[in-house]
Amino acid sequence: MKPDEVTAIILCGGGGRRLGGPGGLAKPLVRIGERALVEFVIERLRPQAARIILSLGVGQDAKVWRDFGCDLLIDAEPDQGPLGGLVSCFEGAAGEWFLSCPGDAPRTAPNLVEALSRDALARGVAVAHDGVRRQNLTLLVSRGRAESLAGFYAGGGRAIHRWLDANGIPATDLTEMATSFVNINTPADLETFRRSAEAGKR
Repeated sequence: MKPDEVTAIILCGGGGRRLGGPGGLAKPLVRIGERALVEFVIERLRPQAARIILSLGVGQDAKVWRDFGCDLLIDAEPDQGPLGGLVSCFEGAAGEWFLSCPGDAPRTAPNLVEALSRDALARGVAVAHDGVRRQNLTLLVSRGRAESLAGFYAGGGRAIHRWLDANGIPATDLTEMATSFVNINTPADLETFRRSAEAGKR
């Protein structure tokens, strides 16, 4: 699968209260030094996709996201979770393949599309498994399967894992890149990542 076939969607609609973000600052905006967490994700995805969309929740201030140099799409409906954000992006973007991933996973693998592409091409969709649990927000999905997911949402579905289960989608074993799926949820997580990022510069 070539990068020019892929649109990457970074899910940025959640709050960052557990990180002490003021007013529920979105976790992807929490900073490590001079860089926001989402910048690490963008850096990893740029070589893998022709277009990157930041999926924002209703009420988020688009101005603070524009400096990241990505397209922005705001959810069509408020408070509908990651699935609502995905469906809004499917409807607002052209392209045959969509890659979704969380905006608070700064170790996102630089070869994620490649790792998911074999199963995605065979089934129309691939979802990552880190060896412990299925990563429901890390999907590589075709336009056709995206339309199925949008139909599930239109019918009242609000959980991606239920759509995956209903369609019998097997997960793709990516145990060897398990650390790339770690989300930054707590101040301790943030400090651990800060140390590893600083060590990587030395």
